[in-house]
Amino acid sequence: MTGAVARWRATAGRVDEDLLADFCHHIGTTPDELVAFCFLCRRDTGERFLSVRRRAVVNTWLDEFVAARGWTGKEAVVRANVVRGFLIHNGVPIQGAVWLRG
Repeated sequence: MTGAVARWRATAGRVDEDLLADFCHHIGTTPDELVAFCFLCRRDTGERFLSVRRRAVVNTWLDEFVAARGWTGKEAVVRANVVRGFLIHNGVPIQGAVWLRG
């Protein structure tokens, strides 16, 4: 279990590690690398900050992931939100699409 997954488990309670692992395998990264990807470093100060563009990339990856699994509608949103919850519990505020009943 990685540091980011341990933090998620400690703060979120019940988590779906299998879905997170499946997503990370899909994009070819680890959970810790996924969290790190969302941050950049300022060259002049070395200060870390969240990247808006990289969070948008993660949302694109999530859209592709749920589509590849055949999930649609509410099911797609709920499953993608598992990964977003992992990121949020690791200091990466991220929001995806809102599912509306139609």
